[in-house]
Amino acid sequence: MRKTVLFYLNGKRQEVGPEHAGLMLSDYLRYERGLVGTKVVCAEGDCGACSVLRLRPMASSKNLPQAARNIYLPINSCITTVAQMDGSSLVTVEALASQTAGLTPVQQAMVSSHGSQCGFCTPGFVMALTGLVEKKLCDGVKKGARCTPREAKNCLTGNLCRCTGYQPIIDAAVAIDLSKCASVKDQFYSLAQERELKKVLKDPVKFQNEHFSFFAPTTLKDAAAFLRRQPDARLIGAATDLGVVHNKGKIRLSKLLSLHLIPELYDVKKLSPTRMTVGSRVTLSELRHFLKDKIPEFAKFLDLFASPQIKNLATLSGNVSNGSPIADTPPFLLIAQATIIVAGPRGKRSIPIEKFYLGYRKTALKPGEFISAIEFDLPKKTESLALYKVSQRKDLDISGVNAAFRITWSDAKKTKIREVRIALGGVGPTTLRLPRTEAALKGLTLKSDPNSMRLNEVVEILHSEMQPLSDLRGTSAFRRVLVENLFLKFFREQGVLQ
Repeated sequence: MRKTVLFYLNGKRQEVGPEHAGLMLSDYLRYERGLVGTKVVCAEGDCGACSVLRLRPMASSKNLPQAARNIYLPINSCITTVAQMDGSSLVTVEALASQTAGLTPVQQAMVSSHGSQCGFCTPGFVMALTGLVEKKLCDGVKKGARCTPREAKNCLTGNLCRCTGYQPIIDAAVAIDLSKCASVKDQFYSLAQERELKKVLKDPVKFQNEHFSFFAPTTLKDAAAFLRRQPDARLIGAATDLGVVHNKGKIRLSKLLSLHLIPELYDVKKLSPTRMTVGSRVTLSELRHFLKDKIPEFAKFLDLFASPQIKNLATLSGNVSNGSPIADTPPFLLIAQATIIVAGPRGKRSIPIEKFYLGYRKTALKPGEFISAIEFDLPKKTESLALYKVSQRKDLDISGVNAAFRITWSDAKKTKIREVRIALGGVGPTTLRLPRTEAALKGLTLKSDPNSMRLNEVVEILHSEMQPLSDLRGTSAFRRVLVENLFLKFFREQGVLQ
């Protein structure tokens, strides 16, 4: 049993015990290591000023493409604890430039393109762009290769600038000659470091003092037993939600259970040609890579889910277990007939997602239980799938309404509905299925009715099945309009409506 967490910081070995392991990583970097280039502005994971690069040897990564594993990726350091960095290799902005080589091509491009004014957000932009370059280098680049404006914009959706304006930063990204960039991994990650980190991942961690306690077991059995004995312990994954609440003083992350040392939780694989499973430690970034050619609609939807920094830490299981009615992934999981695999003191059990949510932020988990994996369908060629998210901003925003539609067609021309599933988020205390609306659509031959008058009748049923809430993101009436528009949009995209 280890009494400290172990990680590498800018190539140097770090062992941290309970006195500092409960700190947010950004606070540890700034106040314990004097690495003040990592800035803290929002303390919510929204602005990216605190971005650092992180690599962690995967416990199971054989089913993931190379671009999704064992590379340095940007994460938010303001909403993750030091303890969660156990077994990682971290790089901060201070380590990028050197006295001999000077600024990196990324940093020089920011200077040459006038990508900085006050400079407070600049380190975060540099780290996000360096992460993009690292991914491009992993894929292999030719002489004179450049990032595209689209790639730059996508990688910077988690970074906010308040004074420079984004165009000079995009210009800087496009100006980087990738063939002249050195890999961060080549500079800060060695074979000896990898051996030690992988060795560390095999040993459990347990320590505590009067202010902070942390337990990271290596088996599901030990995790469930601990959670049963310590019901006040918080199960922590990415902390992309709990870290924010902690920073705002609403709760205190003082007794934590982490599952990061349990190898089977990193599995993501197909169980059959039409079914797959995702372990509770698989990040959303890894999931997107795995699904981009299997469920491209869901992979595209994940592009709108949070920022790259958050997706590089957050998990599908975390989004589900949170129980929020505006969580982005449960509508898809509902129509994909998901099953929640739960581990507990008596072993594993399966809960259909329809029975998982009992009320607002209330789940069917019993004392000592937690999600170990989620299984769901892979759409067939005879099916149409569409996922929608409506929010105030396109990127990195909370949903007002999200919707998922899945139709199984009776014919190759996709005119007659054999079966339909519809799920909505943001219109009630839990994610909502619409069984009466689905039943009204079943068996319809839509393209034989060019004006689709039957759909207008179904819309009335649709409205009767929901009682949308009102909050800061929209009124009940507004949400009704959104749901109806998304419903009609789906059928318009299927070529049914003119």
